[in-house]
Amino acid sequence: MAFDRETLASVAARIIVESELTDWALARRKAAAELGLPAHGAPLPSDDEIIAEIKTHHALFGGAEWTEQLRAQREFALEAMVELNRFNPVLVGPVAEGWAHAGSEIRIELKPENPKEVEYALIELGVEFEPTLAKDGTVLLEVTDGDWPMRIVVRERGRPSDPRFRVRLSGAQLQQLLRENTIE
Repeated sequence: MAFDRETLASVAARIIVESELTDWALARRKAAAELGLPAHGAPLPSDDEIIAEIKTHHALFGGAEWTEQLRAQREFALEAMVELNRFNPVLVGPVAEGWAHAGSEIRIELKPENPKEVEYALIELGVEFEPTLAKDGTVLLEVTDGDWPMRIVVRERGRPSDPRFRVRLSGAQLQQLLRENTIE
């Protein structure tokens, strides 16, 4: 069973990276189908297991092309963070953690005094975006005119950050990574 789970994680990671998928449940089902395992009842891998396999995939097959792609995503994130600096932006997710693929969104979290201020700032900058609400009421602003998929998460002050994202980079920390040319 452990072997099936590990193999499923590896195949799901390959599918995610090669297809630039963001729907990991779909990747798990496709991996199970590819391995001839039942979609239900198969020992499905956790997100952490898949992330570990994505990192392995990048290490084995990514090369300079993947390193350049991650750098470009981080540079784009830094540009946005500089423009939104007054809201104390923090980069989270796969781009911050160093395992992003070309379809991974750049995810920036903000905690402004007034959430509408962020929308006004984006309008002033000429940035096209689509606002939505998450189930918990958090405002999500999906930037629709950038080089890479980007989601700006506007959290109310006092509301805890998303615990799924362990790596949280300030603009200064991201600049340092880029200066040092560090992947992680």
